[in-house]
Amino acid sequence: MKFVEVKRHLNKPNETYLCDLVGRGADFVVLKYVSDRDWQVAGQPIPAGTMTFAYYRTAAGSVIWKMVGPQGNLTGYLFHICKELEIQEDRVIYLDLLLDLWFDPTGECTVLDRDELEDCQRKGQVSKNDLAWIFKHERKIVQKFESMVSDLDHLIARLLPTPGSWARKL
Repeated sequence: MKFVEVKRHLNKPNETYLCDLVGRGADFVVLKYVSDRDWQVAGQPIPAGTMTFAYYRTAAGSVIWKMVGPQGNLTGYLFHICKELEIQEDRVIYLDLLLDLWFDPTGECTVLDRDELEDCQRKGQVSKNDLAWIFKHERKIVQKFESMVSDLDHLIARLLPTPGSWARKL
């Protein structure tokens, strides 16, 4: 089943992506997106054909993307700090709060877009409450990274029991 991701922004137009629904529960969805182009995160190449498994949970404070390269190798995990996440019948909508955390396959963390957050703060585009939310969830992600990705990995394994099914299932 196709599913739409709507990523709202504080400082630029919204983005919309068409994904495949991998699974859903009362308060979550897992989507899959396959990149059709090469790109990079924190200097790490993300080749075309990379599968992103995106985990959206209401009230979680972040979205987690697990990226798996075309050969099945872990590329990394990207956390988007967000709020106002709403899961509808055929879409997920959330407000992206600028700050992202990238964890490479070794678990090394790179904080992304802090300069963009500071610029939005100077322009009054982000509230004090939003800043408190962002920094609270940044700390939580760094402290609980291992358990958060373990939970996601177990969920993906339950939804797609064999790695080869990632490509065949949807």
